[in-house]
Amino acid sequence: MIKLIYTGDITYSSGLKPLSASSSVTYIEEMTTTEKNIRIVIDTSTKDKKEFLINKFNNLGVKLENIDYIINTHHHHDHVENNDLFENAKIINYSNYKDFEEKLLKYGIKIIEVLGHTMDSIAVIYGDYIISGDAIPVKNNIFKNLPPKVHINKELATESLNKIKNLRKNIITGHDGLLNIEDYVDY
Repeated sequence: MIKLIYTGDITYSSGLKPLSASSSVTYIEEMTTTEKNIRIVIDTSTKDKKEFLINKFNNLGVKLENIDYIINTHHHHDHVENNDLFENAKIINYSNYKDFEEKLLKYGIKIIEVLGHTMDSIAVIYGDYIISGDAIPVKNNIFKNLPPKVHINKELATESLNKIKNLRKNIITGHDGLLNIEDYVDY
């Protein structure tokens, strides 16, 4: 099961600089008959979303202390500020994701590098979905084929955008909710 807990948001100044941003928050719970269920949160957003997240997880019947893993798509504050809500979770990020690859693959979860926005950006593939982080911060990045406005390396950011697009999956963007495949792929 995959659930978009919070769609994220971003506000730009007239000069196209981000004024405020809170990342999307995605929850994956993979059921299994051979091992215990695995519970994962991808990006935890900003501190001002703390109570909102607590309420959303409570409404789902998910105890925060039962989250097994947090996957941070990168280390910008707007994606990691609520990591401490999930006190028992192991944190996976660019620097250690390879240590968890084999275990996560058993649950149908794959992590890929999507560099360019930052040099520590990863995305998470699960079934027909990819959680892109800020490799695809908003839907218009796909519609207009533009890399993120904020990037360290435009060439790598463009390559990552195309990598994600070519996977032909539903995209959970970094700050703009869900982009369904049929909205951007012509069959």
